[in-house]
Amino acid sequence: MKILGIIAEYNPFHNGHKYHLNKSLKITGATHTIAVMSGNFLQRGEPALFDKWERAKMCIKEGLDLVIELPTIYACNSAEFFAKGSISILNSLNIVDYICFGSESGKIENLKNIADILCDEPKEYKLLLKKYLNTGITFPKARELALKEYLKQFSILNMKEDVLNSPNNILAIEYLKALKQLNSSIKPITIERIKADYNSDKFYENICSATAIRKFLLNNLDKIDTLKNVIPENSFEILIDNILKSKGPIFIHDLEQIIFYKLRTASPNDLKQIHDINEGLENRLKKACLISNSLKELIDNIKTKRYALTRIQRILINSLINITKSDIELIKKDFQPKYLRILGFSKKGTDIIKMIKKSCDIPIITNLKQYYPQDKIAKRILEIDIISSDIYSLLYKNKSMRRGSYDYIKKPYIDFK
Repeated sequence: MKILGIIAEYNPFHNGHKYHLNKSLKITGATHTIAVMSGNFLQRGEPALFDKWERAKMCIKEGLDLVIELPTIYACNSAEFFAKGSISILNSLNIVDYICFGSESGKIENLKNIADILCDEPKEYKLLLKKYLNTGITFPKARELALKEYLKQFSILNMKEDVLNSPNNILAIEYLKALKQLNSSIKPITIERIKADYNSDKFYENICSATAIRKFLLNNLDKIDTLKNVIPENSFEILIDNILKSKGPIFIHDLEQIIFYKLRTASPNDLKQIHDINEGLENRLKKACLISNSLKELIDNIKTKRYALTRIQRILINSLINITKSDIELIKKDFQPKYLRILGFSKKGTDIIKMIKKSCDIPIITNLKQYYPQDKIAKRILEIDIISSDIYSLLYKNKSMRRGSYDYIKKPYIDFK
């Protein structure tokens, strides 16, 4: 048995994901697959189009064997935190042979070289990073410029202009950093993205980005059949089913009133405790929420050189869910997963679960009613996930589905066909 690990959001599962899965299986010769998938809130600081159980169903229907939830505290966070949380889960299982991820680069050695530098942080690199940070630009941009200059000075690698300006490359490097930091035996493999870039809103025959699908769903629900060309049949059926039940699609603007309520009723000191709110940003948030009339206007009034769109969106989600600085400090002390929350599995997935029970002593959750966390960190991570689901359910278009406590009611999707 060879086991392949994949980290994803599947928002939603499309033909590019299917290509990546099939290519990964062919390259690695893997017999079984595990996906670590974000829950209801995602890395860009947005709610998922469809809830985590429906997206897990897509995964299993499209050929993945086991779906494990990436807790919200990791999923809706920086690329570094997202990657370290995900890799920690896969590594802790002690059974994963490969991890395969997409990248714009497609060259694993180049990405490894960059990851090594960012892990080791040579003195010369740190000085360059400080120099660029002092100009007031964002950390990602300062890191990109510092790395380019460092590589050029030491003739280590002829880095392409956009290698640290491409979303999948950035995540790939963070995965490799996490693997190195954990001294993991998991072998990393990367597959170059084909046809559609991450942020592209164009359709290329039967391939497009998840971004393009989300933009299409925002404005063209009456032309939904167009997506048949870019989404696999099973996933498309699940997507249609959710739309007919008025459970989605869900977008960040659906959170508009809740976010305004949270910001306008919170004190600056309350906001100051929220993760990633620094340098007096709490005062800017308070002012912006009082003079803005829409979420877009709010974000535009908050943006600065240091705070880009996705970071602001994550801060807004953090404030909504109440993810604090102290929560992050608690997690940083111990990245070891405290439990494995299973969202779905196939018949082959049962083989993996049996192996996990022997290979590690982390609790496996299929029924939350039967799980009673004793560990302080586990309890807080789970609290955040439950709050996230309770907020997310308020966004269902179908009012009859807006109840809370879905985490205690919903069971993993099982498909033994």
